Amino acid sequence: MSWRIRAKYYEACNCAYGCPCNMNGFPTHGKCEGSIVFDVIEGERDGVDLAGAKVAGSVKWPGAIHEGNGTMAVFVDGNEPQQKALVSILTAEDPGLPWEILAATVSEIHGPFFERIEIEDNGNDSRVQVGSKFEINMESFTNPVTGDKHEAHLVLPDGFIFQDGRIGTTSVNMVDVDGVTFDHAGNNAYYAEVNWSSENRMAPSAAAGRF
Repeated sequence: MSWRIRAKYYEACNCAYGCPCNMNGFPTHGKCEGSIVFDVIEGERDGVDLAGAKVAGSVKWPGAIHEGNGTMAVFVDGNEPQQKALVSILTAEDPGLPWEILAATVSEIHGPFFERIEIEDNGNDSRVQVGSKFEINMESFTNPVTGDKHEAHLVLPDGFIFQDGRIGTTSVNMVDVDGVTFDHAGNNAYYAEVNWSSENRMAPSAAAGRF
């Protein structure tokens, strides 16, 4: 089934700033525990308008992402047709990047939980919350001398999740739902605008070093 999504994208993990998974494939502390959120600006799957739908998910991988065996908890906020469409995309029932690759690294899924996802969009100072179960408070870097905001970007011309991500940090990055828990404030975060679709495909072996 064909689909397309243009969305605002938020990511936070347990890695050092910049996240070495995007450079050499291996996380700072030997394992990857992170959360991603996207808020659909415009999109469609089989006649279903996806605009306004939101997804928030957290995954715990015991090693590098490409080594697999991740455990994921996922929330979907949208009407019933949007929920059905997004679940098909997230599980790669309808293939296309980035979910075709990410889904292959997850062996256990908790949810999807159909709950309200609150997003305060403010670039690197955005906030996302799902009740008391999930929260990300992003923060811009600041110049240690002047206190002014300091903007940094990670540019990945061949990135399959984003191509230009604004790097920041977090004051909160936690999840506690159905046995999936972590708390990793003060580490890496990204803010980006993404374009994904079923027309964008990549062999999994080609993506192993691009997380």
